[in-house]
Parts: sequence; structure tokens; C-alpha cells
Amino acid sequence: MELSPDDPRPAYLQIAATLREEISTGRLKPGCRLPSGRELAKEFGTALMTVQHALRVLREEGLVIPQQGRGVFVRPFELPQEVDTQIHHSQAPLASQLEAIRIELRRMNERLAAIEQRLGGVNGPPTASPVSDDSTSDHENAERS
Repeated sequence: MELSPDDPRPAYLQIAATLREEISTGRLKPGCRLPSGRELAKEFGTALMTVQHALRVLREEGLVIPQQGRGVFVRPFELPQEVDTQIHHSQAPLASQLEAIRIELRRMNERLAAIEQRLGGVNGPPTASPVSDDSTSDHENAERS
């Protein structure tokens, strides 16, 4: 994985966005252990502190859970099956609402990643939209005639 030198976002936000995308698309599944900070730093070609900052962003978003001495894991979104089967009938609507909220959070995280990409991060300048060759307006064409 490489960071884009053309991306105006800081490296830690690019790393967070990449990992967020891998989580939202299912490449990193719930309960999955992420590579170590050193491995990620080597993969992205950055300092360990930069990776730790990206992981902190994901932790604050609720996407990952650090476990002392074990690593960082993708937060499980689904209820474990043994818990799911034990849900009392009266709690089923709550479980359904909880799952709906989790799905909506995943969608919001995807939208956030897309917005960050367009805006270039929290404090970065917006990225320019590509301009096609046929972008001349009808008004400009009329003036040329």
C-alpha cells in the first residue's frame, strides 16, 4: 500500500482512510487482527507514530479495538451467534434496532471516507475536480462565433 504524494491529506488520514475502506468493504473482517504498527509503517513507508495516529482515528470512530499485548482488532459488528440465539423475544426489537444502527454507521463511515477524499482531509484544501476538454460552455462557444 502506498500513500499518494498528490493527496493533500496528512499521511495519517490517508492511512486511516485506506484501512477504513478495507474494513467497510469486508477485506478486513470483524474480529480480524490488523498487522502490527511496525508492519503497517513498513507497508505505507511511514513512521510508526504516523500509523499509531491513524489507528487512534479509527479507534475513536469505533472501527477498531486495541488489546494490550495482543494487537489491534476490527470491531465486531454482529452479535455472536450464541448471544443472538439467547435474546429474549421482548428484546428482539432492540436487537433489530441495534443492527440497523450498526448498518447506518457503516454507511456513514463510507460517506465520511468519500468526503475526506474530496475535501483533502479535515484541514486540507479541497481537491480540484478534473476538467474535461469539452468543458467549454455554450455561452463561450457563442462568443467565439
